Amino acid sequence: MTFREKCQGLETEELLNKLRLGLVEGAQAIVLEVLKERGVSDATIERVLASEAARQEEEAHQQARMASQGIRLLAFGLDFVAATLVLGLLTALLQPIAGAAEPIVLALWWGYMLLRDAIPGGSLGKHLLKLRVVRIPGERRMTLGASFFRNLTHAFFLIDALFILGERRMRLGDMLAGTIVLRRDAPGARTPLAASPPAP
Repeated sequence: MTFREKCQGLETEELLNKLRLGLVEGAQAIVLEVLKERGVSDATIERVLASEAARQEEEAHQQARMASQGIRLLAFGLDFVAATLVLGLLTALLQPIAGAAEPIVLALWWGYMLLRDAIPGGSLGKHLLKLRVVRIPGERRMTLGASFFRNLTHAFFLIDALFILGERRMRLGDMLAGTIVLRRDAPGARTPLAASPPAP
C-alpha cells in the first residue's frame, strides 16, 4: 500500500493531525493533495500549519529557558533542608504544649513538599534561585493538583531523578503533571503566565 493510499483511508481529522507531525516535503505534499481532494479549504490547512509552527517555536523558546539539572537539584535541596529545619523547630516548640506533635508537624512538612510549586512566587528554593514551574502548553500557572502529582514522584527519588538527564530535562513528576521548570531571568521570561493554553 502506498503512502497516498494510506492517507486516503484516513479520516480528515487524522490527516490534519499528520500535518502537525512535521512530515518530510514529499509526504506533506501528498497529505495536502488528499485534503484538497476532500474539499478542505486552504484557510483551514494554513491555520493547522501555522499552529504547528507556533507550537514548535514555543517549545524551542522554552527549551532555551529551561533550568539546568544542577540548579533544579539545588532548589530541591534548599526546600528539603528548609522544611526539615522548620519541622525540627516546630516539633521542639509544640512538644511541651501538644505532647506527641510529630504527626501534625510531619503532615505540615509533607504538605509543603507536595504543594510548594503552587505557592505564589514559587517555593523557597525556586524563589531564591529565580526559577518557576509552569504547566504546558502555554506556560500556565501551577495548581495544587499539578503540584501534588509533580512532587508525589519524589517518593521514588532516584528513579525520578534519572528522567531529568534526558534531552527534555523533564523528570518523571514533570511528565506526570505536564510541567517544566524555567529560569525567571532568561530572555523572554517576563511574559505573563497564561490563564489557559493557547487555542488549538
